[in-house]
Amino acid sequence: MKKCLIIIGILLGMTLVSEAQMRGNTQESKVVAIGLKGGLNFPRMYYYNNPPMNQTNQAFTLTPMGGLFLDIPLTNTLMMSPEVVYLKRGTDMSYEHHSGAQVHYTMSVHFVDVRLPFELRWPITNYFQPYLVLGAEAGMRLGGEIHMDRTEPALFDQTITVGNANMAMIHAGGFAGVGIRSRLPLGSRDIVLKLSASLHQGLLDSYSAGEKDGTMPALNVNAYQPKGSRLAQGLEVCLGIAIPLEHEDDACATFSNDRRWFRRSRSSNSGTWW
Repeated sequence: MKKCLIIIGILLGMTLVSEAQMRGNTQESKVVAIGLKGGLNFPRMYYYNNPPMNQTNQAFTLTPMGGLFLDIPLTNTLMMSPEVVYLKRGTDMSYEHHSGAQVHYTMSVHFVDVRLPFELRWPITNYFQPYLVLGAEAGMRLGGEIHMDRTEPALFDQTITVGNANMAMIHAGGFAGVGIRSRLPLGSRDIVLKLSASLHQGLLDSYSAGEKDGTMPALNVNAYQPKGSRLAQGLEVCLGIAIPLEHEDDACATFSNDRRWFRRSRSSNSGTWW
C-alpha cells in the first residue's frame, strides 16, 4: 500500500508540473486531431484454470494491425482517443497429443475492435510528450482459420474455418501502455506523431458456449479440451499520424488587423484609420 501511495503521489506531482507548463499554451489543448495508426500485434492465449495448456510453449508471432483514431483533449494533460482497429488474435503452439503424436496448432482470427483509451501526458515540449495510456476495448470476430499438423497419422492434418463452434463472437478486455507524442510543423499546418506500446488482456472467455457444452463440437476438439477459460492476450507496438482539425491562419486577416500597416486619412485630423 505504501508503494502505491508513493507512485500516486509522483504521478500527481508530474501532472501539476505539466499543467503549469501548459498554462501559457492552451490553444493546442483545445484542438481535436484525426489520424491513422498501424503496427504489429504479438498475440497469444492465456488458459485460465487449465495448467497443462498454460505450460505449453506458445511461439512468438507477429501480425499486422491498423485503424483510425481521434485525439480529443479533455484538459491540458488528459486526452481521450477513441479508435477503431483491425487486428488478429490467436496462438501458435506445439505439443504432444495423448496418442503420442506431435501436434503443431495455429489459430489466427480476424477482429475489429472499438476502443476507448485515456492518455495522461506530460508535455515537456511540443516535440517530446511522453504519456501513459489506459483503456477498454470491445471487438467482434470476423473470421479466420485454425490449422493443425500432426506427425502421424497425416490424415488428421486439417485447416478449419473459425466460427461459432470454436470461437466466441464477442471479445472484451482492457489494456495499458506507454507512448511518446510529438507535434511537428508541416507547412501551414502541424502533424501529430504517436509511438506507443501496450499490453492487452481479454476478460471474456473466447471458447464458444456451444464448444464448451458440446452442442456444437469443434472439428479441432481432439487438439485440446475446452476447460477453464481461454483469454486473449497481446502486445501491440503502433505508430500513429494525425492532423489537427483547426483552421489555417488567414494571412490577409492578420495583415489587416496589424495597426502598423494602417495609414492615417489625409482628409481627416481625427486620427481615424483606413
